[in-house]
Amino acid sequence: MKPTITPEAYKKKLDVLDLKDIALTYASFKLKKEQLSESLSVDIDETHSFRQKEDRLFVQYKYDFHAFGHNTKEPAIVLKAHYTVEYSVGGGVIIKKDFMEIFTDLTVSIILWPYFREFVNNAIQRMGLPSLVLGLKKRN
Repeated sequence: MKPTITPEAYKKKLDVLDLKDIALTYASFKLKKEQLSESLSVDIDETHSFRQKEDRLFVQYKYDFHAFGHNTKEPAIVLKAHYTVEYSVGGGVIIKKDFMEIFTDLTVSIILWPYFREFVNNAIQRMGLPSLVLGLKKRN
C-alpha cells in the first residue's frame, strides 16, 4: 500500500527533524567453516520500527546478513547489526507511519548503510576470511 502523505506534508515534517545520534545497539556474528565454499551467495534482510517520545524520534533499524556456500541450506556466515537513530523533532510535530515509511526508505536506510558495510567487512576479516565489500545501497 502506498503511503498517503503528500509531498508538501512530507517536506514540512522533514524540516523539523535534526539528526542527533546513531548507535550500534546490538551486534553478533557466527561462522560455520564447514559451510564455506569458493563462492558465497548473500542475503540481507532489513527491518525497522520507530517511536516518538515527546520531542525525540527513535528509529530502530535491524540488518540480518546471511552468506550461503554452494549447495548449502545453512548459512556459513550470519551477522546481525541493530542500530538506533535518534532525531530531535521541533515544533510539537507528531511523526506518523505514513511519513516514516518514506523517511526510513529514503533517508535512514541510506544513512546507516555505510555503517553496516563497514561492520560486515570488519567482522568477516576478523573471522580470518578475505575482505567482503558490499555494494552501494539501492532503494528498496
